[in-house]
Amino acid sequence: MNVSTFLKEERNSRFLVGGVVFVVLLAFFWAYIARAADTATVAATVTATNLAISVSDGSIAFGSVALNTATTTAGNSDTQVASNDGSAAVLNVKTSNATGGTTWTLGTSAGSDIFKLEVSTTTGSTYMTFQATDTYLTASSTFASLQDQNLDFRLTTPTASSDFVEKSLTITAQVTSQ
Repeated sequence: MNVSTFLKEERNSRFLVGGVVFVVLLAFFWAYIARAADTATVAATVTATNLAISVSDGSIAFGSVALNTATTTAGNSDTQVASNDGSAAVLNVKTSNATGGTTWTLGTSAGSDIFKLEVSTTTGSTYMTFQATDTYLTASSTFASLQDQNLDFRLTTPTASSDFVEKSLTITAQVTSQ
């Protein structure tokens, strides 16, 4: 073997060793960068919800009202006050049919043995009509925690009635999460 060949092989050997060292260092560096941390944190928050409502005085006396006539609680002592005794919520109300003697059924307009009921949270300046019994109507989508909300009701008697005995209906107030 001559010196020139020996030097060539020596240079190739050093190049090969240097290349191997480079690849090993690159793999170590890559593994260091790709390695995941042993811990991580998650920030979490929670708010307790307490849904609670009360209504005062809890009684409405519309009295004797002529057929096909609307009467309201607005502006008299029958305005109901719903109190949100818990978290911010949505205020819903529903009604039943009017029972006692021949049942008056709820309708979106008065008819024979059909009455209409509406609710107002604006002291009677605007009303929302109940659409069906036992179906909640949203009276207020923002009922603040520990606040009061006036509820006024407008009842329109039927255009004709099968009897003339006192009728009773149940209005239910409910709060749900926003």
